Amino acid sequence: MFYPQLYDDGKLVKIPLAVSQTIVKGDALVWAGGYLAAAGATSEDIRYVAMEAVTTSDVQHTECLVLPVMEVRFEADCDGVVSIVDRGTYADLANKAQINPDATLEKVFMIEEIVGKEEVSKTVRGYFVRFTAT
Repeated sequence: MFYPQLYDDGKLVKIPLAVSQTIVKGDALVWAGGYLAAAGATSEDIRYVAMEAVTTSDVQHTECLVLPVMEVRFEADCDGVVSIVDRGTYADLANKAQINPDATLEKVFMIEEIVGKEEVSKTVRGYFVRFTAT
């Protein structure tokens, strides 16, 4: 799950979700056909984090309260323990709610610091990085 830590004041907006979505507060979201959808391990351009739980049907788009990620510092759960060498690196998502600190193909999250002790903790602080098409 992604928890906003700094610079999130006054940025919340409501945007419709794609159909057939089950979103939990703290999930990373991406654009999908003009609507927001849950991010996955290969997502490259994380734009929002859900601030509420919403489930959409297979025919209806429902609005979700979301936080734009740019310039917001997040505390993020990881899918495994974090090493000291992970600090200062760019990581991929493991799924819609976690970072994979050992995967660096998509490079969507910059790990700034470890919460707790390295080699024990599964939580980091950092920022989402804006995807740039090449």
